[in-house]
Amino acid sequence: MAVEAIGRVPRRPGPIGRLGAGLLDVLQVLGEAASLFTAAVRASAFVPVDRQRVVVQMVRVGTDTLSIGALLSVFVGMVLVVQAADQLREVNESVLGPIVGLAMTKELGPVMMAFLLAGRAGSAMAAELGSMTVYDEINALRTMDIDPVRFLVMPRFVAATLALPLLILYSDFIGVWGGALVVAIDPAIKLTTNEYFARMLEWVHFSDVVIGLVKGLMFGMIASVVPCTFGLRTRGGTEGIATATTSAVVWSFILILVFDFLIVRGSFAVN
Repeated sequence: MAVEAIGRVPRRPGPIGRLGAGLLDVLQVLGEAASLFTAAVRASAFVPVDRQRVVVQMVRVGTDTLSIGALLSVFVGMVLVVQAADQLREVNESVLGPIVGLAMTKELGPVMMAFLLAGRAGSAMAAELGSMTVYDEINALRTMDIDPVRFLVMPRFVAATLALPLLILYSDFIGVWGGALVVAIDPAIKLTTNEYFARMLEWVHFSDVVIGLVKGLMFGMIASVVPCTFGLRTRGGTEGIATATTSAVVWSFILILVFDFLIVRGSFAVN
């Protein structure tokens, strides 16, 4: 009987078994992320004491992203104007300003900057914490009675949550002026820059900007908590670090889009 047990090949799980295992993995990741989020919020009480580490992370998350964020935003604004002008050539080009203003403040600015932060800074967070987990540096911190959440996660969490709304305002400004640049230099667009801004100010309200900032707060939490979660659960050496980094970025993108829908739906329900 023992020989038969040793030689027996384990059966591969069927489709239902694989679906159940995948669902359990998803729930486990979400549970760990929720638990880490709660711990990071509690540790935020120490921000005045640990402000130096928070400022360092804000520079890495925010300041170092300004150049690529400006490049991305200006071309998105320019493309929006070119695409919309081509469709509105026979209708009314005066709505180019509102189209760019509303698209940048309510949707493109928040999502674009959140993706940029998750892909650039989030992947770095996952890789850093993943390497520290694999090489037992996290356990070493616990041995020295240092809370890894307060020491590592909280500065990244606070920095991303505060920096992303500011990056969104920056992106909105650059994107709107990118569209204005195309309006000013493209002879095919029969619209003046003054008309572009005047019509934009008629349609874009302060509440639209607030919705974008609310998205920024939520997306900043996601783009920091999810990478830190995957970093702290990394296993398996260098290959595990690479897998955790990729998974962190993918999960961040998915959750950003999910919460984007929930915030938009909630704002429509309130209005």
